[in-house]
Amino acid sequence: MKLKSLIVALPVLCFACSNPGSDTSDPASQMDASPILAKRPTGLAALTTDFNYDEPCNILGEEYVRQTFNLGETVKLEEGHEHGGCDFAWEGGSKVVVSFGGTRPYSSTFMAEYQFDKMYQGKSDAQPEPVADVHEQEMTNSSEGTNPEAMVADSAVSEHPATEDHQPTHGGVTAATPHLTAPAVSKGNFEAIANVGDKAVWDATTGAMHVLYNNHIINVTVETKDKAEVKKERAASLVEVIIEKINENEYIRRL
Repeated sequence: MKLKSLIVALPVLCFACSNPGSDTSDPASQMDASPILAKRPTGLAALTTDFNYDEPCNILGEEYVRQTFNLGETVKLEEGHEHGGCDFAWEGGSKVVVSFGGTRPYSSTFMAEYQFDKMYQGKSDAQPEPVADVHEQEMTNSSEGTNPEAMVADSAVSEHPATEDHQPTHGGVTAATPHLTAPAVSKGNFEAIANVGDKAVWDATTGAMHVLYNNHIINVTVETKDKAEVKKERAASLVEVIIEKINENEYIRRL
């Protein structure tokens, strides 16, 4: 019985040995894939919540701090950890503090925006949308249903509906895709900053910039003797570096 099984399996083994697809010279048979085909799109995992944040100072990097604040190689930077984040300090009592809005990214952009608005926009709870009176709406529809002019108007609206920004959807014209987040507004000590993340505010009294980007909240505080405008520009520069690191998936802790 064993001899019969061996005779049946022998042709299969010979076919596999002679198969041209098993040629080791074929790149597809190699363990290392092509770097072009194996390259992942930038920002593919920027919305992941499966990993904790790495130390913010590891993400930012000392070289970016030196470049932003024009610090030479002879200036000694001391790295510290406090308040759920970290900081780079140097001579003269200068310091830059970096932190995130939690130990890991929020579960969604909407949750991140809710927390951002709660902390920096003065919104405690989301206001529910008003509910229309169903009975009143039915009475209105029934009274207008026998009017010929109303019937013509209704058919025209249904044939060529308009979007919220009053742009027609016929003829190949469509409205722009709405933003997932509402723009920041200046309120209290927080000044709204444009073109930084999805929404950002700056607090000149503390030298802190708070930024919402996807499902991340980024906090950068600059404690130097520079003017407020200079500190704001430098904080924005550091935020842009962190956003770039997030897009390159370098913000998670490497296990």
